[in-house]
Amino acid sequence: MYDQYNRKIDYLRISLTDRCNLRCKYCMPGDIETTDMENLLTYEEIVQVTEAAAALGIRHIRLTGGEPLVRRGCVDLVEKIKNVSGIETVGMTTNGVLLAEYAKALKEAGLDSVNVSLDTLDETEFQRLTGRDELNAVLAGINAAKEAQIPVKINTVHYQHLDWKSILDYTNRVQIPVRFIEMMPIGFGKQFPFQDEESIKAVLEEAYGPMHAVNERYGNGPCHYYEIAGFKGKIGFISAMTHKFCSQCNRVRLTSEGFMKGCLQYQKGTDLRGLMRGGCTDSELKKAIY
Repeated sequence: MYDQYNRKIDYLRISLTDRCNLRCKYCMPGDIETTDMENLLTYEEIVQVTEAAAALGIRHIRLTGGEPLVRRGCVDLVEKIKNVSGIETVGMTTNGVLLAEYAKALKEAGLDSVNVSLDTLDETEFQRLTGRDELNAVLAGINAAKEAQIPVKINTVHYQHLDWKSILDYTNRVQIPVRFIEMMPIGFGKQFPFQDEESIKAVLEEAYGPMHAVNERYGNGPCHYYEIAGFKGKIGFISAMTHKFCSQCNRVRLTSEGFMKGCLQYQKGTDLRGLMRGGCTDSELKKAIY
């Protein structure tokens, strides 16, 4: 489907829950008020939205949170979404803590890819940043996903104590791509000093040599990639602040409470949950999504 700016929208990100088993300082640093389960979309409602979206031209789904793996039954949901006519790929973004437990089942359910959020390989810094001593669980999850033959990427947020060297050494060793993501001034992220893509690239090139742009596209999102001689994994950047990609955006977002939003920064959206629970027809749901 095409939006009012003539952008082709074929990618839907679905938040399964606002709960998480980590307490990252730039995201969810303390005990926050979570949504009652009855106010979250049911899995049946999520599938209903996916079917309507697929009929409109959505082809790629990414499951997010909070932390999607803390919601029971998410493996079955992956299988149901993958079986929706028109859906080509289903991916997941996770903190990796529970990934070792679910990797094999997720592969069998049809999961096409997994992005794991990992900002440091230092156990002390990991615990300071996330509020939990779970680094080894995350690394075990990444290994389990690789063993299950699920393509893995690492998402690393630019922040003041960015552990770029250890992250690069690790991703080079395990031969998986890493994407450096600019901190967005949203929510608790406003409290963190901003580091832009160019400053990170300058540090990396000083340490490792020239970075060469990769023309091939990896995945369905806005990331652009580079190669460094001798590195086995690609190095990507998602830079919403300094390399804005709004004109090329191809995605919409569904919150765990059922609001369809055109952008992460939008405060409001279309209330699909209210429509579905009010008995809307399929055509009415499609019109609301479009």
